[in-house]
Amino acid sequence: EKLQTQLNGLLQQINPHFLFNSLNALSALINENPKDAQKYLSDLSKVYRYLLRTNENELTTLANELNFMDSYFHLLQTRFGKGVTLVKNIQPEDNNLLLPPLTLQLLVENAVKHNTVGKNKPLLIEIISSGDHLAVKNNLQRKSIKVESSKVGLSNIAEKYRLINKSAIEIKEDNNSFTVKVPLIKAGID
Repeated sequence: EKLQTQLNGLLQQINPHFLFNSLNALSALINENPKDAQKYLSDLSKVYRYLLRTNENELTTLANELNFMDSYFHLLQTRFGKGVTLVKNIQPEDNNLLLPPLTLQLLVENAVKHNTVGKNKPLLIEIISSGDHLAVKNNLQRKSIKVESSKVGLSNIAEKYRLINKSAIEIKEDNNSFTVKVPLIKAGID
């Protein structure tokens, strides 16, 4: 089961759609704004470096995930401009708590994938910590066209928590928002 979860995680990491979209955005930037293209390329390399290293450890600190999220979100903002906003409300004492690597990336990617993103209808994504859990919440504005989905993202996160014997993730949806809560783990606690 652990190997299958790792394989599913690896397949998510090398998602060809993400790479294709990233390279298209970079191509457009090279002509429009070479300085921004350099920053984008730097963030893209940080993202892929992190993606390739994540299977080395079962858990990572929230601080590491948030640093990675800065680079990943810059890629999204380059693609969507003011159509997407990320707000982080993290309690400083929660930075050393642990979670499976790529949890934030999968949850943010899920929000972008399933919702309309645009300047006239911006997507707001919030990351909120509160000691024993982390919530990723977005305003709900489902795409009118059915999005092709492998349905691996949320189930992969749930499976990672199950394999490390932690409580289940919680998914809550109402008319206005979609929220996923995941446990944060104290270091040294099995």
